[in-house]
Formats: sequence, C-alpha cells, structure tokens
Amino acid sequence: MSEETKQESVQVTVGTPVAGGRCLARVDGKVLLVAGSLPGETVRVRITRSEKSWAEGEVVEVVEAHPRRRDPPCPHASECGGCDFQHAERDLQLAMKRSIVLDAFSRIGRLDVGDLLEGPEAVGPEFGGRNRIRLSCDSLGRPGLRRRASHHVVPIDDCLLVQSELRDTILPWIRMLPPWKRATLRFDSAGDCFALFETGDPPVEKDRRRYGKITASSDRPDRVVGLLADRVPLGGRRDLRFRIRGFELRADATSFFQVNPAGTDELVHVVDELLGSDRRGQLVDLYAGVGLFAVCFGREFDRVVAADADRRTARHLKHNLRRNGVRAETRAEPAEVTLRTTPGADPETVILDPPRIGLAKEVRAALIARRPRRIVSVSCDPATGARDVAALVQAGWELKRLVAIDMFPVTAHLETAALLELTPEVAAAEAATAISEPE
Repeated sequence: MSEETKQESVQVTVGTPVAGGRCLARVDGKVLLVAGSLPGETVRVRITRSEKSWAEGEVVEVVEAHPRRRDPPCPHASECGGCDFQHAERDLQLAMKRSIVLDAFSRIGRLDVGDLLEGPEAVGPEFGGRNRIRLSCDSLGRPGLRRRASHHVVPIDDCLLVQSELRDTILPWIRMLPPWKRATLRFDSAGDCFALFETGDPPVEKDRRRYGKITASSDRPDRVVGLLADRVPLGGRRDLRFRIRGFELRADATSFFQVNPAGTDELVHVVDELLGSDRRGQLVDLYAGVGLFAVCFGREFDRVVAADADRRTARHLKHNLRRNGVRAETRAEPAEVTLRTTPGADPETVILDPPRIGLAKEVRAALIARRPRRIVSVSCDPATGARDVAALVQAGWELKRLVAIDMFPVTAHLETAALLELTPEVAAAEAATAISEPE
C-alpha cells in the first residue's frame, strides 16, 4: 500500500466483525480492519496503519449505512477509546459479538461452534451499569479517557457507561482536585466509592503526601469512603463489599472484581447451569479472585480448593469463604502449582477464570496432566478463550456447551463460559488404567 493511499481515503464494503469490534474488508490485496463500521456497509476509510499483509483504518464517511446504525448517544463516542459499538443498536451489537466469538473459535481454535454457541443476550441496562472507571489527566490537568490505541487523553464531561452516582457526584469532585497522573473510581454494592490515584511514573512520594493533605481537607463527597495514592492509604477504609446471590464478598480496593453487577449475576447464573446438578467430589477454583465461584457453589461440593496468585487477594478469598460458611483450602500461589500439588479426586471439577491473556502454557500442561472429569472455563477474551478450549479439546475433552455473556454493553468486549467433559472413551480408558495400576 503506497504512502499516497495511506493519506487518502478508500471506499470499501466491509464484512463480519472480529476481535476489537472492527469489521473486515480488503484493499490492495490486504486485510483491512475498519473501526467504526458495521457489517455490510459501504464506507470511506482513512488508513491509519499499514503492515505487510494487513492494515487498519477508520471510517470517515458512511456511503451506504446498515439499517440498525444510529447516532451515538454519547458526545465523546467518536473520540475516546471506551466504546466500540455506540453507533449500533443493541440487537446489532449482540449479533456482532456473536460473530466475534464464532470467528475466534473458527480461526484460532479451528472449532465450528455455530450450533453450540448460546447468546449473547441483553443483560441489564445498556448504559449506566458499570461500577468502575479509570481516568487519565491531559496536559492541562483535565480528567478524561484515552483515545483508542493512543496515549492522547480526551477530556470528558460525562461517561454514560458508569453508574449515575459516579457521574453526578464523584466526577465533579475529581475535576476540582489538583492534577494527578491516573485515577480509578470504584463503587461497591453498598454504593460506597473508592478513589485510587496514581501520582506519576514512577510515583513521587512528596506529591503523594501533598495529595493526601489536599484530599483529606477537600469537600469530599460522603460516598467516597476510601482514598489511596500509589496503593498507599490516604484515609478511610480500603475494602469493597459486593453482594452476590445473598453472599457478601469483600475485596481490596486494588483487587479485581467484575465491573458490571448485572453481568456478574448473569455470569454466576451461567456457571451454575454449566455445573449442573452433579456436584459430588472436589471443586478446584483457579484464578479464584476473592471467591466469586467458590463462595457461590463451594458448599455443594465435598471438598473445595481455591487459589489465587495475589497474596492480598488470597487473604480476602480465605475471609470470604469462612464468612460464608464454605469449608475450603485456600492457596496463594500460581494455578499450575495448585494443579501439580493438590491431591487428585474423582469426580473433580475445575473452574478457570484467568486474566485476559488466558492460560499460560504451564497451566494448560498441568491441567492436561491432571485430567479432571469436568472443566468450566470462563474467559474475557474470545481469542485466548478459543485457544485454551481448543487445546483441551485436542487433549481429550469434549466441548459440551458454550455461552456468550454481554458483560460490557456498547463495547466489543464480552465473556464466554465453556463446559468441557472428558470424552467417554478417554474417561473409560483412564478408569481402566487406574484399576490395573498396583497400589
């Protein structure tokens, strides 16, 4: 692709969406990934990046629009990097997300899941459902969100994705404070807010002390019950409290927890369905976080082992299990260590909920060597989720169910949950081997 082509716009008709919410097209023999387009549209595209076999571009003009295209409800949608699908009505968003999952499992996992995939369906409100936002400051000290694939900060007056209390009360307070590098605002189920500031890269201790004095003396909203700068407490408490299915889970303000309460409820419901009625034997919950799945389902199994590599998170995991009456062994260690050192059981169920990068090679190898009868694999990235499921299928598990969950409306992000069981032939062969081995 010539430099001249990169400067000018090209007209293309786009096809199906792929990871990241961009639609596929071709130009000059290259794959072109087009942001801001919808399937079947004819658009003019400005090329923003060009490599040997592929290129990226963004829509500058819609020549023939999809009938479900709409004007984005948010005035910042065309600039900031927080949303991918504000220009699509919600039913089309869901159809595009389904296409993204199908593409990932076909292209990366070499699996045809068209007849198996369930969902996604609309869960909770399209806007106002998130309990967390991460802001950056621009050169003038104004809070905003980063532009897609850029360090440029787009100042914002509002964000339609987050809960109304955060938009109406906390954001105005944040704008009154002196500049900071980054800030994360989190709400828990009680409506309490935690503000986590980052002073710089690397952190500047004198700025942190100064900021602590300012925030302590500022007219802080009553809902802000905890303040941290560079992970150092400035005041208030630092544990968030979430209620799921009647259970209370506590999490450190710096620990991971799902950002969409309605989506979290749906995820737990889906995992509950995948587990089915047979909950005998041992449950091994890996990447357990503060115990979402172990707490919700642990009391129904004979034995529970829950592990998370982060020590602070593992402490909350232990507390949450004990508080909610789940007898379990908790471990602060990597998933592969738990798989290699935990005594086996039959039957055994393993729940996986890794970060976006998916399972490390060591985890996949340890899981395959362990051979649990049943695996429930949760993923927040269809690409790595498809890769991991495909590896397990190749090693002898059968993909029984696959569910897509719209955890993040108006974005290209979603969760998948897969149920895998050892094929009857493999299970029978391993049972025969176990019987024939001397004790």
